[in-house]
Amino acid sequence: MMSHDVAGEEQKSTTQPPHLLIMSTANLPQKVTIMKGAAPDLSAATYQIFDESHTIGNPLRWMLMKNPKVEFCGYSVPHPSENLIQVRIQMYDNLSSLTALIEALSNLDSLFSTIETKYVDDLNGGDYERWEEKS
Repeated sequence: MMSHDVAGEEQKSTTQPPHLLIMSTANLPQKVTIMKGAAPDLSAATYQIFDESHTIGNPLRWMLMKNPKVEFCGYSVPHPSENLIQVRIQMYDNLSSLTALIEALSNLDSLFSTIETKYVDDLNGGDYERWEEKS
């Protein structure tokens, strides 16, 4: 079996299933794994992302589907009591789904930062109506 680090470089592994992130800090929990059945070139893979829900799953799927190199993307929450999502990504032309995932996460980070900046600027501008509940 192969393990993949963030850059997608292959590393030999005999006992562990493929992992996306190999943490250098042992105290941090693993955030993302690649599930069994991934294509050797990662052109099709299912990623399990821990401690996430629909809140990031749906925007991540949306951002991935905006990429014209992505053939298919879908996500699911396997069970409501499990705090994780599974994201399936399939690419055209044997491109790396890992690269697409990292790019989509980066794009979402930029989008969320832009929204936050605009929100804070508008909030600080004070140009909004205040509503007070009458007792």
